[in-house]
Amino acid sequence: MVLEWWERYRRILLLTAAVLFVGCSYWLYQRDQSHKTAELPLHTPAYAASDVETKERTDDSVAAQPAKPVKATQEKDKDKEPLPPPLYVDVKGQVKNPGLYQFEPGTRVATAIEKAGGALPDADLVQINLAAPLADGAALVIPAKGATAPVSSSIGLVQSAASVSTTGASSVINLNTATADELMSLPGIGEARAKAIVDYRSKQGPFRSADDLKQIEGIGEKMFARIKDRLMVQ
Repeated sequence: MVLEWWERYRRILLLTAAVLFVGCSYWLYQRDQSHKTAELPLHTPAYAASDVETKERTDDSVAAQPAKPVKATQEKDKDKEPLPPPLYVDVKGQVKNPGLYQFEPGTRVATAIEKAGGALPDADLVQINLAAPLADGAALVIPAKGATAPVSSSIGLVQSAASVSTTGASSVINLNTATADELMSLPGIGEARAKAIVDYRSKQGPFRSADDLKQIEGIGEKMFARIKDRLMVQ
């Protein structure tokens, strides 16, 4: 009877046993893999954590830095101009402390007299244009009352009542007729810029207005503002 039963259900029993074997094997394999995964370290290795922290700090510092205004920086660099040399003027005559003094470009006669200790009681300031600008290398002579003011020398070393009149007209330079030496008496105008002005006048023709001077390379708004009071176009 057992053999008869075995012959009848043998295939079903073998197939069932095979399925159970495969299922048990797969379950055991999955359990083993899960156990191995659970044993892996949960913390990042020290060297990896260090790299991550360094990168995060770098990113934070870059993000915290404000963006540099590139356009504003470029405009600021563009506006920069070389500082003009100082003026050296020999202040003499009826002043308390005559001598050689250093001044900033654009300084007026009144400031020079004040720096020299002020005028003496017998100084004749009526003959002096206190608002006239100083010229580098000149001598400012303050005359006494009743005295004849010295006349400017041919090389322009004396700046007195004759050269600094009450109107200040003699200190004004005509851009269309001035020589390079005369242009160099302007604050901030050296030999190179004076030559550039003369060359511009030769190539482009006479200046129509003093503002045309800003067409010369190296003469910007700031420098033009310092010398415009001494410019004229005729």
